[in-house]
Order: sequence, then structure tokens, then C-alpha cells
Amino acid sequence: MADETLNARLQSVLEELRPSSILVIGDSLAVLVKTLTGADETLTHLSSAEAAQRLPALSIHDLALVQADTALAALESGVLLARLRDVYARKVLVIVAPGLADGPWNRRSLIRLGFTPYGAATGAEGERLLLYQFDIATYKTTPDWLSPNNWANPELWDKYRW
Repeated sequence: MADETLNARLQSVLEELRPSSILVIGDSLAVLVKTLTGADETLTHLSSAEAAQRLPALSIHDLALVQADTALAALESGVLLARLRDVYARKVLVIVAPGLADGPWNRRSLIRLGFTPYGAATGAEGERLLLYQFDIATYKTTPDWLSPNNWANPELWDKYRW
């Protein structure tokens, strides 16, 4: 089965989420998102080089799209993704080109940060791009045992002493 194009994949994400604000980190990705959304007022664009410095001045966005870039060192990329995930975006989608999958943008590093594989897409030059997502709404489901029903048994308080 052939991968969807990046345009089609992003279009389906945008239609599904209908974000009121989008943060895009990466130059070529910003052009693509601008053509897909057609609205400048909902789009905030940062280049990879300036993202770490300008991020603290931003508000929370519904969706953050990050194009993996060699301009960010391993530590910077991890910090940037963690800040996006924790503070600045409700959902984060990272797009990793094949040549970057061995550096700080590798699968293991992204999974350590809580990202899950989100499939693949075909880029403009025919390259296979890997997608990873973080959505706080689906990140951690509450297990059954972690409920007040299983913690205390008030009906047994007078019967047993423990």
C-alpha cells in the first residue's frame, strides 16, 4: 500500500481537528500549511533556528506542526518538543525526513518524549516521511485500578482494623 502524500495527510488532520490556531515550525512546511488552510490569522510560523527563542512569547495553539530539521541540536530538539507538548500545543505532529531518522529525531527519542508513530507520508520529492504525534487527550488513559472505587472500602471500616 502506497503512503498518502503529505498534502493529503495534513489536509485530513486539519479537517479532523479543525484547529482555531496552528503553530508551524519549519519553512517549507509553513508554505504548505498556508496553502491548505488559506488563512493567515490562524497560522503562526517560526523557523527552526528561532523557535526556541520566540516560543515563550506565544500562547497555546490547538495544533503544532514541526518539521524535523538539522538546524536543531539533539538537546534543543528535545527541549523544543517537550515545551510544545507540555505548554504550547494541545496536539503536536512531527514530520521526520529519512535522513534525519538517525539523529536526534529518531524513533526512540520521540517515543521517550511521549510521541506515538502516526504513519508515513510521501513528500514532494517522493521521499518517505515519518509522522509522530502527541495528543494530550489520548496520551494516557486512566486504568481501572486507579479509581476511588478500589481505594477505600467504607463498608469494612467497622469490621476490620488494618
